[in-house]
Amino acid sequence: MTDYLVDTNHVSKILEGEKKLKSQLQKAKGTGDIFGISMTILGELYYAAYASQRKKENLARLKAFLNSVVLWEYDHLAAEEFGWIQAEQKAKGKPIPPSDAQIAAVARLHNLTILSNDRHFTFVRNLSVDNWLSP
Repeated sequence: MTDYLVDTNHVSKILEGEKKLKSQLQKAKGTGDIFGISMTILGELYYAAYASQRKKENLARLKAFLNSVVLWEYDHLAAEEFGWIQAEQKAKGKPIPPSDAQIAAVARLHNLTILSNDRHFTFVRNLSVDNWLSP
């Protein structure tokens, strides 16, 4: 059983109806895997919906999606983990975007595997990353 934090790039494909990804997600849920997003990802998803040409439709899809996933908070402990990650990445000379460091912090804090096609997550130590969008 694995707990996944689904990054924005994977969620957007799910919301678009990507059949292969949705099928893989349903199969994994059937084996007891848990899927969720962080507050940072939720903000990115709301931004995408409000900036789109089909706000009402995209907000309805997002709301339906939210009923099927866990929402992991970005709290005080996650903020501290964020600070550690940013400092570690700076020391290695491999900084990552602050929003992705927040996502990584929530994932590392809760021992979640990030589903993302963003390669820079692999630079963060003690972070499990998988990409279900690769061919």
